[in-house]
Amino acid sequence: MNNYIISFTKKFDYFFDKKEISNIIYLHDEDDNERLDHVLFLEKDNGDVIGLYIRGMNPLISVNRVYDLDDFNLFSSYEGLIECKENIKFKIEYIGLFFSTQYNELLGFYLANNDASSAIFILFLQDEIYIEKDCSKYEASRILEKRFSTEGFITYEKKCETDWRQLNF
Repeated sequence: MNNYIISFTKKFDYFFDKKEISNIIYLHDEDDNERLDHVLFLEKDNGDVIGLYIRGMNPLISVNRVYDLDDFNLFSSYEGLIECKENIKFKIEYIGLFFSTQYNELLGFYLANNDASSAIFILFLQDEIYIEKDCSKYEASRILEKRFSTEGFITYEKKCETDWRQLNF
């Protein structure tokens, strides 16, 4: 593991490991109600959030709601934003991280409960966050293969109570 990958495994340990997710929060432009596809928030069961933002190769992560502290500078482009919640309840007991083999780039991640009956699969696509709810590991691997087969990707996983390890997803 290089320092870049170690940095992201530490972030995911801190922000996601064993946390309980209750909602996905999408932001919509107040003017035209269009959904912002480059930012989303995962709301934990205690009401705190984990924000994800992509512009370019690597995501930014925040623990602040947009109206509390605009870490992603969204109000430089939008006058007002509306939160739209989508319910998804599960405790994160499995984390898969997908990195480019060519660059220091986090391509996406997979979060699931212990038996993968509830999961979130997220890909970072330059200026867009692609998300699939309740996607199996198999479905996620097919999407990854289709999207990144030419450049390749490296997978690291962490199961409940284990350390990070590299594997074939």
